[in-house]
Amino acid sequence: MNRFGHRQGLCYAGVCAFLFSINSSFAADPAETSVARLDPLVVTSTRIPTEIERTGSSITVITEEEIENRQNREVLQVLETSPGLSVSQFGARGTSSTVRMRGLPGQYTAVLIDGVDVSDPSGRQSVFDFSQLQAVGIERIEIMRGSQSVLYGGEAVAGTINIATRRGEGPVGGSVFAEFGSYNTYMGGGNVQGGFEGGRGGFNISAQYLDTDGFSAADENLPGNDEGEYYDNLSSVGRFDYALNEALGIKANYRYAKGTASFDAAGGPNGDDPDRGDDFLQYSGRGAVTFAPEGSIFSGEAGVAYSYSGRDGFDDGAQSYYYDGQRVTFDAQGTLTFDPDNILLFGVERDEEGYETDGDPDGQDVWTNSYFAMYQFSPVQNLFLSAGARIDDHETFGVYDTYRGTAAYRFDETGTTVRASASTGFRAPNLFELFGICCGDPNLGNPALDPEESESWDVGIEQILFGGDLIADIAYFNIDVDNAIIYGGAFGTPDPNYFNVPGTSRSRGVETSLDWMAMDALNITAVYTWNVVQNAEGTRYDNAPRHIVNLNANHTFLDDRANVNLNVLHRIGTRDSGNTVQLDDPFVVTLAGKYSLLENLDLMARVENLLDDQYQTEYGYGTSDRAFYAGFTYRF
Repeated sequence: MNRFGHRQGLCYAGVCAFLFSINSSFAADPAETSVARLDPLVVTSTRIPTEIERTGSSITVITEEEIENRQNREVLQVLETSPGLSVSQFGARGTSSTVRMRGLPGQYTAVLIDGVDVSDPSGRQSVFDFSQLQAVGIERIEIMRGSQSVLYGGEAVAGTINIATRRGEGPVGGSVFAEFGSYNTYMGGGNVQGGFEGGRGGFNISAQYLDTDGFSAADENLPGNDEGEYYDNLSSVGRFDYALNEALGIKANYRYAKGTASFDAAGGPNGDDPDRGDDFLQYSGRGAVTFAPEGSIFSGEAGVAYSYSGRDGFDDGAQSYYYDGQRVTFDAQGTLTFDPDNILLFGVERDEEGYETDGDPDGQDVWTNSYFAMYQFSPVQNLFLSAGARIDDHETFGVYDTYRGTAAYRFDETGTTVRASASTGFRAPNLFELFGICCGDPNLGNPALDPEESESWDVGIEQILFGGDLIADIAYFNIDVDNAIIYGGAFGTPDPNYFNVPGTSRSRGVETSLDWMAMDALNITAVYTWNVVQNAEGTRYDNAPRHIVNLNANHTFLDDRANVNLNVLHRIGTRDSGNTVQLDDPFVVTLAGKYSLLENLDLMARVENLLDDQYQTEYGYGTSDRAFYAGFTYRF
C-alpha cells in the first residue's frame, strides 16, 4: 500500500472593431434583451454577487450546460477554449499540465474551488495542476483576467479562475452515467442532490471514476515511443448549505481526487520509460458560518479552508520521490450594503502553507497575514466604479501593499459597455523556489530571491446587437512584472536553479469574442487571442501561443431532444525549449452529439481530434490521435 492508503483537486480584432462601428440602430433595446443571457451573476470579481455589466473586469463565465454540450470531461478541455488562456501538457491524460493566462505561467493565476485556494505549496512553483481535475459536479467556471491580488493574494497577477460546484435544490434526485472509448478508456459516476424543506438550503454529492490505458507521453510519432500511459482517477466533490435561522447559516464543501498517473521522464525519440509515474492524492474543503440578518446593512462570513496535494513517485517498482504540500486559510469578511449602488467589502485572512519532500523531510513553512477592503459604487446612473487595497504581511518578506481600481459605463441607447481596470501585484517566492531540494541536488532553491512586483491594466468594450442575439467583446491588456522568478539554472551544479530576471517582463495582447444566437436553436461563438509575452531580455516565453482561435457551434433539434456541438481550436506561433523550437499549428476538432432516447435517458457520442492532427503542446511530448467515445446518462 502506498502512503496515501492511510493518509487521508473567429473573431479577429479588425472584425470586432468593425462590428462595434455598426450603426446604433442595430443595438439592443434593453427591454428586449435577455437578462439571463447577458447579465449572469459573478462572484469572483468582487466577492459580492454582481452583474457582469457592473464590473470593470474582463470576465468569462462557462456554465454547466456549455460543459455538457461540449462533453468536456476534464477542466483542461474547458479552459483551453476560453479567451486569454492556453493549455500545455506533457503527454497523455494525468501528466503534468500548465494553464497560462495572458501568456504568463501558471504561478501567476489564482485557482479557487468553491472559494478554496488549491495551489500546491510543494510544487516547483505554486501552481494548481489541472490534470487531475475532472469536470464532474461543476456548475460554473468564472475566469477573471487581469491582476486580482487585492482580493485574492499574490498568485492572482494574471487573473483568477474560480470553480463553483453544483448547489443542491428541489426534490432529492440524481443521475448516473457511463462512457467507453479509445485507449481502452472507461468512465462512470453520478450524483445525488436535493434541497431542504422550506428552502433552507441543499446538498449535492458528485463522484466519477476514470480508467484508461492511454497513449505514450513521449510522442508516439517519434521512434521508440509505443508504450501507453496508464491513468486512473477517482474524484468526488460535495457541497452543503443550510440556514439555521433568518440570520445565521452554515455551509461546507469538499473535493477529493486519488489515482495513479504514468508518464515518461523525457520527450523526443526513445523517451518511453516503463513503470514510471506517481500515485497522487488531492483533497480540499472549507467550512463557514454566514451572518445576514434581514433588514440589516451588514452581512458577514467567517471560515477555515484546508487543501492538500501529495505525490508518491515510483520507478521500476521502487519509490523515487515524494512531495506533500498543504495549506490552511482562516478568513473573515464583512459587507456593508448602504444601497445597491454603495457597497463596502472588507476582510482579513491568515494563510499558512508548508511542504515536505524526500529531499527535505523536515519541510518548510511560512505564513502570511492579509487585510483588504474594496468599495463598489455607482456615483451616476450607468457608471460603475470600484476601488480596493490590500496589505500582505509575509513572514519572510515583510509588508507589501497592492491596489486595484475598475470602471464600467453602459450606454443604454446603443447597447455598449466600456470598461477598464488597473492594478498592482506582489508575489513572494514560494517555498520550493526558496529552499527546494530534489533528487540529491541541494541547490535547486535560492534563499536570496526577491519578491516579484507587477502592474497591469486593460481596457475593453462590449457591444450588444440585434436585440441581444449578437454580443461582441474586445479588450487590450498589458502586464509588467519586475524581478520575474524563473527556473533556469543547471541541475547538479553549485549555482541555484531559480533566480530573478532583472528588469521588466511583459505580456500584452488583445482578446476578442463573439457570441451569436444565429437561430433559436443555433448558437455560434468565436474567440481570438493575440498575445506577446517576453522577459526583460526580450526572449519569448515558452509554450505561449502568439495567436489562438476557437470556434464553437451548438445546434439543438428534434424538439430539443438532440444536440450536436462542433469545436475547432487553432493555435499559431508556439515556441518551446528556450524559444528555439517552433511547434506545429494544429487544428484540433471535436464533434459531440447527444440524443434523449427517453425523458430521463440520454445517449452521447463524440470524436476528439477529428482530423487526426499530429501536434505537440510541450516539445517532444505527444497528444491524442483521433479518438472515439460513447456513453449514456440516466436521471432519477
